[in-house]
Amino acid sequence: MIIADLLSEDTLQLRLHTPSSGERLAREISWCAPAETIDPTPFLSRNVLLLTNGIGLNIEDDRTWSAYVERLVRVQVAAIAFGTGSAHRLIPPGLVRAASAHDLPLLEIPRSVPFLQVHRHVTNVLQSERFTAITRSWELAQTCAGLASSGARLSVILEAAAAAVKGELAIVDAAGAVIARSPEHSAWSQEDLEWAASEGMDVTVPLPMGTGDSFQLVVRDAEVDHPISTLLAPVASIIAVQLHTALLTTTTKQPELETLLDQVSDWNGVALEQFAETLRSTGLRSTEATVVIAARTGHGTLSDAWKTRLMLQSAFDVVRVQVRSGILFAFAQQPRTGSDALIDAPESLFQWFAEEMPDRAVVLKGPCASSDELRLGVHQAQELLSTVVRPTIAPELGISALIASTATHGARAGARKLLAPVIDYDSTHALGLLDTLECYLAHDAQPSRAAASLYIHRNTLSQRISKLEGLLRLSLGTLDGQATCLMALRILKS
Repeated sequence: MIIADLLSEDTLQLRLHTPSSGERLAREISWCAPAETIDPTPFLSRNVLLLTNGIGLNIEDDRTWSAYVERLVRVQVAAIAFGTGSAHRLIPPGLVRAASAHDLPLLEIPRSVPFLQVHRHVTNVLQSERFTAITRSWELAQTCAGLASSGARLSVILEAAAAAVKGELAIVDAAGAVIARSPEHSAWSQEDLEWAASEGMDVTVPLPMGTGDSFQLVVRDAEVDHPISTLLAPVASIIAVQLHTALLTTTTKQPELETLLDQVSDWNGVALEQFAETLRSTGLRSTEATVVIAARTGHGTLSDAWKTRLMLQSAFDVVRVQVRSGILFAFAQQPRTGSDALIDAPESLFQWFAEEMPDRAVVLKGPCASSDELRLGVHQAQELLSTVVRPTIAPELGISALIASTATHGARAGARKLLAPVIDYDSTHALGLLDTLECYLAHDAQPSRAAASLYIHRNTLSQRISKLEGLLRLSLGTLDGQATCLMALRILKS
């Protein structure tokens, strides 16, 4: 119910005394409150219609009327309905001027219309509207419950709710970050969220998670006649269940996932058959194509973890997520859109990460067709994550993972023997030859780039390279010599 509805009701014979705008007359009325005191604000709430006869308001000073109206505006009263004929034959001019100055609609209730009639009319209309809103809310809840029971993803349920309010919806976490939205292409700025927070229950509905997580459903540009909180309250419970389910299904098998990640780099201690068995214990299939995602986590990245979970659940039937040592690992199998969709999964997922987390270090690897390839892929993604600053698709083959997986005890012993003269020399000299060798190879054996990185002259670098070649007994000017040293360094670090 809005103020304009009251003015259009012929039985009430109300008359507007202030030059109020159409926007102001479209203000919702939440309830009626009769009050005759000079300061009724402790008993009022937002969007209330204040009913008064002006008893005890024998005020002649315009400043007092202005202060009276200011107090009402401060608590966001919808309008004043002033009854004439009892204490005041006419509405006091000072009140009219004050209400006009503060853009607060001032309605006159004529003496022929009892206060009770106005109060009863507003109450009956509001009760009817609330009944309609509750009925509509449960119809919407039933629709969304049907979607949830049929296995629909959260984005589909959000779309149904957005269609019901004819607006846009977003799920916001406790830090004020959007983790899901409908339509998916909609953009939510910090200003939008601050405005929603200031509007309170008019545009926000808390999600009853029943856990330590705190989320809210935020509505923007809604075109409904019913209160948002009433319309979406039952649906909020369904969405909360969906979020809780997303958390449980992606974080299940935590001990098994922890063991799996422990085994990835233990090439000598854990055989492939044992790794495959651990993989199956997590609920993932060792023969199923798997997409691997590694993302750096830290302060302020909780929303990114939630967004990643929800996105993967919308695209895959089997998802596992584990956070370990500041890195979020995600494994996804069985794409929802068909058996051929996984072939293009890295590109489509990369596009999503590039749009949602453009400045986040994320590595995508896969699809990995076997447990052996998966093990190499996880190792490669973790290694590559330390060098990237934005979403990246890992190449098909990574030399670090390959070297680490094939390095036997003999290979490690050979690597230590090859580099031992350099390590021994560094222990008694301050040249840092091992660091020089690593930097030189890291810059593709380009003297200019390596010298600049080491902050030394090229002649100095040349002298160090010569010393290294003498200690290593091989040429660093050949591809064979460079590859040998690179593999030895990688083996010792693996």
